Amino acid sequence: MLASRTQLLPPSPALAPYVQAIAVRRPGLQGPALPAVQCFPANVLGALTVLHRGDWLDADSGQPMAPLELAGPRLAPARRRYANDPAVTTVLLRPGVLNWLFDMPAADWVGRRRPVQEIIGSAATEALARRLDRAGSTAAHVWLVEQALQDWVRQASARVCWTPPPEAPCGATVLDWAQAAPWSTRQLQRRVTERLGLTPKAWLRIERLQASLVQLSQGAPLADIAHRCGYSHAAHMAREFRALTGLSPAGVRRDMTRHEGLPWRLAATDLPGARQDQAFTQST
Repeated sequence: MLASRTQLLPPSPALAPYVQAIAVRRPGLQGPALPAVQCFPANVLGALTVLHRGDWLDADSGQPMAPLELAGPRLAPARRRYANDPAVTTVLLRPGVLNWLFDMPAADWVGRRRPVQEIIGSAATEALARRLDRAGSTAAHVWLVEQALQDWVRQASARVCWTPPPEAPCGATVLDWAQAAPWSTRQLQRRVTERLGLTPKAWLRIERLQASLVQLSQGAPLADIAHRCGYSHAAHMAREFRALTGLSPAGVRRDMTRHEGLPWRLAATDLPGARQDQAFTQST
């Protein structure tokens, strides 16, 4: 398999309220080789993934995955196996966007992957797949995927306007979050679960992981990271890392060093700024 490289791109300005970033994995001779099996940490984001060529499988079951797939937030890590020089585009959707787009309960997406065909129908999926097959560059792939997303956003907006879910204060407890809202803890539980499919406690757990991943990539000592991010001690942080990433903190740090920090660093502070569409040319 050729060396592969993953780039993290900002969305177009029109999609910025709904899309956190676009991850583009392409085979090529430049850049560090990504592993054949890659582990992805627990995450609060939704995702639309397009396999343009090659193969990708669930590394645990060995089952092939759909070439056009939607996935919801996860409370556990996931492992993917790549083969035959894959080219993959993944749109990372902001929390709550996936269930809003398709008018589905948020809980129906947690820990779930669904073929796009199951959600938008065979005819629309086949038409999108044909357009993507004819695209001749990475930029054309990204543009077509964004056009499909903009169509879904227009349809969803015709039903109900998008409003972002409640945001958790950095480093907060559930009580801190409720008081900042200001709601009772029961109101917070109901509103967050309805919008995101996750409890406030689960949401904060993953947010704390993301904060610790940023500091881990900056080389901070593990004991300092544990203290700053609200873990009881380094052993507590290590248990959480194994549960949410499948690796120890030291293992994640090694993987970051080898593979430019992806897919570990997805906190807002790590993502690229607003994109100027004219600068993202068809030569990409």
